Amino acid sequence: MKPGTRFLFILYFTPPAPGTAPKRNFRILQYLSKKVERSVLLTAKYPGRPVPEIPTVVTYATLAWDYRTFLRSKTQDGYLPEQKKASTWKQWGIKLINTFPFSIVIGEGGLMYFMAMVRKGNQVIRNEKITHLYSSFRPFTDHYVAYWLKKKNPQVTWIADFRDLIVDPHYRHLFFPKNHQSFFKKIFSTANLLTTVSDGLAVHLKEYNPNVLVVRNGIDDGLQVPSQNPSSHFTITYTGSMFLNTRNPKPVFEALKALSNKGLIVISNIRIRYAGKDSFLWQKMAADFHFENILEDHGLVTDEEARTLQQQSCINLLLTISSPELSGILTGKMIEYFQSGSPVLAIVSGQNDDELSKLLNELEIGNSYSDQRTELANIENFLLREYSFWKKTGMNRKPVNVEVLTKKYGMDVVMKGIMNL
Repeated sequence: MKPGTRFLFILYFTPPAPGTAPKRNFRILQYLSKKVERSVLLTAKYPGRPVPEIPTVVTYATLAWDYRTFLRSKTQDGYLPEQKKASTWKQWGIKLINTFPFSIVIGEGGLMYFMAMVRKGNQVIRNEKITHLYSSFRPFTDHYVAYWLKKKNPQVTWIADFRDLIVDPHYRHLFFPKNHQSFFKKIFSTANLLTTVSDGLAVHLKEYNPNVLVVRNGIDDGLQVPSQNPSSHFTITYTGSMFLNTRNPKPVFEALKALSNKGLIVISNIRIRYAGKDSFLWQKMAADFHFENILEDHGLVTDEEARTLQQQSCINLLLTISSPELSGILTGKMIEYFQSGSPVLAIVSGQNDDELSKLLNELEIGNSYSDQRTELANIENFLLREYSFWKKTGMNRKPVNVEVLTKKYGMDVVMKGIMNL
């Protein structure tokens, strides 16, 4: 990156907000702030959340009045459990919130946030002699702020990041998707670069702009993969959300039941650990298989508690979705699982994901299977292999290839494309 580079980051989600989105934003912000002459962050402020203090970054927080303002008064973290989103009227409301212009008026941030961010952004660009803009979806509001700042200041280089697609064929969470595609092409054709987490998403983003770069989630600086942990039970852990019917852990329950029926495992030796907001769905599935006694429901936990669960686990369960319309949905939890070093069993709703399979195989950390009946034997074999290791040693395994992990996911590696701008 050229000397004199000055970045303005437009990021609604930053730590200490919960979830994987703030972590990606923070890693990229923190890395670039150490490499450029000046870094300024515009972020959201809301009751109960301290303004982030990041060394080497000047931060301005703008009050956000949006639908999450209401949810934060009713829930612990501003997010609804998936079973509470399932009703027809709530699905209609979610689509409305994601549909432009309602995504700006009442979506994450809200209209006052949008207007204040544009006003403050223009002021910062002038006063700080900003050369680069960085925004990330979601929310779309941050990209829309950056679009208007770029329009007013065409000399600035705009990098638009996508953790997910805005128009997603799996979730169908906005009205008039074809109209939105045309609108988004107009918006993002003005960006200098689009970045995203996977090759699968990059294919679709090229419909907006030919300049697309895959920037995978990177590992923490100075990462040391934990050593093997003793465990009194064989633990299978899932940390995260279920996203309605697009995540399917049922094959794991079926495989455990089949192995038990064959006398190859003892169910009382197993513990299925869940941490997240969707306890109801896991409790229901455990009840369906009469596994209530082996389910450990931790509910919402801190980041540190989630990492501890992942590091102690005999298997970390990764759930995602793939189809002919869209693949490469690599959840933010994936890099956390990689850092834990524990075996990863990925169950993909629909069809297996070649990109995910390749990433798991090259790290020697696990395998990916679809949720189709034809894969059940493979899932059983995976579980039995790890169970046998635990039964023999009383420990979990740490198969991750640390050399490959460092070479492929170190921040200097994943950020190389942006640094070459």
